[in-house]
Amino acid sequence: MSASDRGGILLRRAGPQDRPALIHLMGALNEFEAAIEANRADASAAESHLDWVHDEIGRLGGVTLVAELQGAVMGFLCYTMEDDPGTFVRPEYRRHALIWDISVAGEARGQGIGQALLQAAETEAKAAGAVEIRLYVLEVNTRARRIYEEAGYRNYERLMAKRL
Repeated sequence: MSASDRGGILLRRAGPQDRPALIHLMGALNEFEAAIEANRADASAAESHLDWVHDEIGRLGGVTLVAELQGAVMGFLCYTMEDDPGTFVRPEYRRHALIWDISVAGEARGQGIGQALLQAAETEAKAAGAVEIRLYVLEVNTRARRIYEEAGYRNYERLMAKRL
């Protein structure tokens, strides 16, 4: 992806210079999720989690997109291209993109940054042969679920958990 401007939002691939902003955004995501889900780490895990995500994204040939508003990184999205394994899913439906993480700075929410990141990932994934794009969202994160549903996402599978 070359940098593209969508309504004042500049979208581009992340580079090494974005690391401090990505750590900050990952920390904000961790803090938000820690407040609604007991098993989530707080912002202190942001750097190590970001390193792990980027190692995995790199190993799998994935992408991290960033969104800039007025020269500041205000959001990011990481995704990979994947294929459903085995033969349970018909071949023409196996290729998909998986969004690993998406975060928008609190002060920039409601300005279309998340939607722009989703649309950019969808466009890239489709060009790479994906027939759909998937993401995981915490069941208790009703705001994010609503945003994804409004963007055309639907429940596909449900992961259920039981504490032991």
